[in-house]
Amino acid sequence: MKQKVMLPIAIVLLASVVASCATPTPQVITNEVIVEKEVVVTKEVTVEKTIEVQAPRIQITYWVFASEGGTKANDGELWTEFFTREINKYEDTHPGVNIDVAFRGTEAGGTTTFIDAAVAAGTAPDIYWDTRFRVKKFQDEGLLEDISGALTEADRAAYDSDIFKDSVDKDGKVWSIPTDAGLWTYAINKTLFEKAGLLDKLPQPPDFTWTTEQFLDACRAINDPPNVYCTGFFAKTPSFDVSFNNFLGGFPDCSFFDFEKQEYTVNSLGCVEAMTFMHTLLDEELIVPGAPGLVDDDIDPYWKKQQVAMQGGSNWYYAQAKNGLADGSIAGPFEVMLAMYPNKAGAPPPPVAMGNPHSFSVFKQKDREKFKAILDFINYMQQPEISSEMAGGWAVLPARQDASNPFGDDPEQAFYAAAAKKFGSYNFYFNNTAPCNFSEVRLGWAEARQAFWQPDANTQKILDEFVQRANGIIAECPK
Repeated sequence: MKQKVMLPIAIVLLASVVASCATPTPQVITNEVIVEKEVVVTKEVTVEKTIEVQAPRIQITYWVFASEGGTKANDGELWTEFFTREINKYEDTHPGVNIDVAFRGTEAGGTTTFIDAAVAAGTAPDIYWDTRFRVKKFQDEGLLEDISGALTEADRAAYDSDIFKDSVDKDGKVWSIPTDAGLWTYAINKTLFEKAGLLDKLPQPPDFTWTTEQFLDACRAINDPPNVYCTGFFAKTPSFDVSFNNFLGGFPDCSFFDFEKQEYTVNSLGCVEAMTFMHTLLDEELIVPGAPGLVDDDIDPYWKKQQVAMQGGSNWYYAQAKNGLADGSIAGPFEVMLAMYPNKAGAPPPPVAMGNPHSFSVFKQKDREKFKAILDFINYMQQPEISSEMAGGWAVLPARQDASNPFGDDPEQAFYAAAAKKFGSYNFYFNNTAPCNFSEVRLGWAEARQAFWQPDANTQKILDEFVQRANGIIAECPK
């Protein structure tokens, strides 16, 4: 900084020597002269600075059984958009948690190869959302957590007990939390039958039941390949095999599995009779050709273009027609009616088939703080509003009884409810509980169906070989 400094300067003035030679007297005059100099001052200054160090975010991996481009059945919204929206909502209120979601499984055709590889490599996701019977194998292997802590007492009480019971093991631990459950019947393109003047061939109200002979009669009448095929089947992968399996319900002497004996029994005479009836559809060219090499996605275009008159798995095909008409991707008119699967003459109508629920499960966790965060996220995702949306996306109903019906007063759901009340319902995949290693058995069942859909198939031999294989797989399970 700069300072001003005052310096006294003496100036001596000698007076003129006067003539009288007086001694001169000096005079001192003081004046101010300003001199500038720079003074450097050094000073130590202590500055306190607070640096906020954030705790690392909890990273949770969440695998969802869906495809990147897959859409919800009830409203056509992309699954990716739905899950991203809900996860963002959760993360906004939980800044310490990051949910990394991936859409997996459909590319594996309903098998568990993708998750098997991850488990073997030690890279399994934290949360796995898939159909319960596909998850069950990991429970059998002791790889899943007890996630009962994700539910409050009120949450637990809200679930349909018939749906929830198979999520609890013999020790009372909850290894999966179901989000939905659906009922399945047969979907019929009523418009095609009306145009052909064949409405009298269809099952009639109030129950819409029919025998296998009546079913064949309608099939033969509407079949006009390649313009219209009566129905369609597929066997390339295990995917959506419920549309095939539910035909067995119309033959009371056919039982796929004996839970008391823990044995597969689908090679019985009753099951041979049921499958012989189905093979008639192939023998008479009443189905879309190529069933051994087709998947459900291959049949969908036939349905949308009105080239197939009837399809099992009604909730999916009903939704496809409804949404297609709404968004213009399907040309109308296209009226869908629902009917029961056929039953053999003299037998009662089959129960309504119940689809296997999608469920949350969690692989074993070492970090217990992370596990608490996982339970909290699952609690959020299984709340009634979200549960309703997830169920509607798969064209089924929520497992929580306090969740709203995503279909409102849609007549489809009214039909299912009335049929189930009158004829009962059953779950082909999961009566009492899924057998151990059922995913491997199901893969074998797909291969058996591929062999079955050959022109000269020996049904008894195919079923015998499948049963031997399946019972060998279940024999390896822990006793």
